[in-house]
Amino acid sequence: MSLPTVGAQLLVFGKGYDLEKDTDLILDTVKAAGYAAVEGGAKDPVLYRRKLEERGLVCGSTHTGLSALLDVAPSIRYLRAVGASDLCISGLMTWEGRTLADYRTGIEVLNKAGRELRKEGIRLHYHNHDFEFKRVDGDKTGMDLLLAGMDPAAVDLCVDVAWVTVAGQNVADFLRTHKARIGYLHFKDHDGKTWIELGQGRVDWAGVMKVLPDMPGVRWVMIEQDSTALDPRDSVAISRRFLKDRFGY
Repeated sequence: MSLPTVGAQLLVFGKGYDLEKDTDLILDTVKAAGYAAVEGGAKDPVLYRRKLEERGLVCGSTHTGLSALLDVAPSIRYLRAVGASDLCISGLMTWEGRTLADYRTGIEVLNKAGRELRKEGIRLHYHNHDFEFKRVDGDKTGMDLLLAGMDPAAVDLCVDVAWVTVAGQNVADFLRTHKARIGYLHFKDHDGKTWIELGQGRVDWAGVMKVLPDMPGVRWVMIEQDSTALDPRDSVAISRRFLKDRFGY
């Protein structure tokens, strides 16, 4: 199978750059580094889409919090305007609460919103961190609860491979085991202390890339880095070059 399109999550540009003011510089950087898409949107979706199209880029998705799904109409309008059909969300209704009740409430919101979004041709993806792998109900982890409770026809997983690694899981095994429930991937790396450019941390990239061809449900691969010690322009180029040079991807 052909591998998913590689895009850039624009979060890394938060250090020293403003997507609203530095849109052209950011998109030129992304294009020059060899990306085909972005995750994240500017306030004016029509203008943003035009700027993307001028560079041969597309908006693969946007990213928000679970509370935004209580009313999906604004997300639907924005995604239609910018030309995207995927939406990633992170966390439960609050970042502080991660109890069994919090997961049950979150799963209910995910399923309801996901069904509404699917009717509009939009795919919803739940983005993990490390806390989902902690126990919250006896021997069950948050991830166990999510996989058991989420309706596969409404919402799937956006797997952040670095957070899976930070949680102490074998990332290749996790991807292989749950590939039918995964629709989106964040490629990110961590060196045990901080976020780092791809290939410079602890993520088992050989294992990830071995599994990827057997994951036909993955719609996008977005390279994400929460923060960097480098200029973000250099960071995104280094990470993209790693995939090209190491795996021809």
